[in-house]
Amino acid sequence: MKLGIIGGGQLAYMLAENINKNIFNNIENIYIFSDKPDIPCNLLKDMDKIEIIYGEYTLENIIKFSKKCDIITYEFENIDINILKKVEKPIYPDIKYLEIIQDKFIQKEFLRKNNLSVGPYSVINNTNDIYNFIEKYNYPIIFKARCGSFDGRGNIVIKNETELNDWIIDNKDIIENYYVEDYINFENELSIGGCKNNGVINCYEPVKNVHKNNILIKTEYNDDSIKKDIKIKIKKVYENLLNLFDTKGVICCEFFEYNNDVYINEIALRVHNTYHISMDCCNISQFELHLRSILDLEIPKLNFIKNGYMYNMISNLQTEEDILKKYEKMKEKYEMKIKKYNKKPLGVRKIGHVNFLETK
Repeated sequence: MKLGIIGGGQLAYMLAENINKNIFNNIENIYIFSDKPDIPCNLLKDMDKIEIIYGEYTLENIIKFSKKCDIITYEFENIDINILKKVEKPIYPDIKYLEIIQDKFIQKEFLRKNNLSVGPYSVINNTNDIYNFIEKYNYPIIFKARCGSFDGRGNIVIKNETELNDWIIDNKDIIENYYVEDYINFENELSIGGCKNNGVINCYEPVKNVHKNNILIKTEYNDDSIKKDIKIKIKKVYENLLNLFDTKGVICCEFFEYNNDVYINEIALRVHNTYHISMDCCNISQFELHLRSILDLEIPKLNFIKNGYMYNMISNLQTEEDILKKYEKMKEKYEMKIKKYNKKPLGVRKIGHVNFLETK
C-alpha cells in the first residue's frame, strides 16, 4: 500500500509520523506532496518509507503525484476540486463532500436543507441583502469569506452602522465573495471528531474550545466540562452528519452552545486542531484514527483515558513561554508534552502545541 498526502504542514507531519506503528505495516511508502519547501514534514525526510515531493498544485503535478499512490488523503480543504476530480485513485474523505464544504455558504445551505442546526445566515449578492438581514436580526453580524479561509481569516464582526459602511467601502468590489451570519453570543465553543467505517460511527467525546482573535488557543477535556444534555445533542447532530457524509477518514464538526442548544459553526473533512489533545489523552490519536479509517483497519472504541488541556503555541499571541508559565501553576497535577512543528514564528501562526495530561 502506497499512501499519498496532499500538503506538507503540521497535520500531514503528525499523520505521517505514525508510519512505524505495527498497525501500519502494510504501508510501503508515504508520499507527501507540498507546494512549499519550508514545511513541518521536512522533519520526516530522513525516515525510511517517506518521500517528500515539492511542486505547485497544478493538474500535471497532482496527476503525476497520484500515479505513485494507491490511496490519497489531504491535510487541508482548499485544493482545486476540478483537479482532484481528474485523479483516478481513491481520495478520502471523498471529494464529493469536499466540494460541498469548500464554499462555506454552500456548506450552510447543505446543512440547513438536511435539517441540521445552523444559525441565521444569508447570501450576499448586493448591499440590499445585507440591509435586509440586519433589519431582521440587528447587530452584531459577522461577514465570512465563502472560500479559502481558515483559522478565522476572512471573518469580520460588525457591531454598528459605522463599521458596516466602512466594510462595504473596503469590499465593494468583492462583496459577493462573502456571506453574512447572525453573530451568536455563544456560551461555549465545542467540537467533536470521529469517523464512519462499514456503517459504524465511532467518535471521541466532545471538547470545549477557546479562541482569541479568531484563532484556537485552548482545548479542554474533562468529564464535567460540558453539560450532559449538550453532549447528547452534539453526538446526535454528529451522527446525522456522518450518515450524510458517508466516507472514510476523520471528520470534525465545530459547534456553538447557546440557550441550551447547539448550532453547527463549520465542518472539517480532516484531522483538526481541537483534537491534538487526543495524541496524549486518548487511547488512539486522531491521526492514527484517520489512517486506520482510510486504510480499512480495525477501529477500537474511542476513549479519553485522561483529562487534559491543549494549548496552541502561536507566534506573537501565545508563546511557549506563556504556556510554560501556565504549567508552573499546574505542574503538581499535570504532565506536559510539547510538540513543535518546525515553523518559523512569522506573524501570527501556529508553531506547535502543548498538551497537559492530568496525573492526579
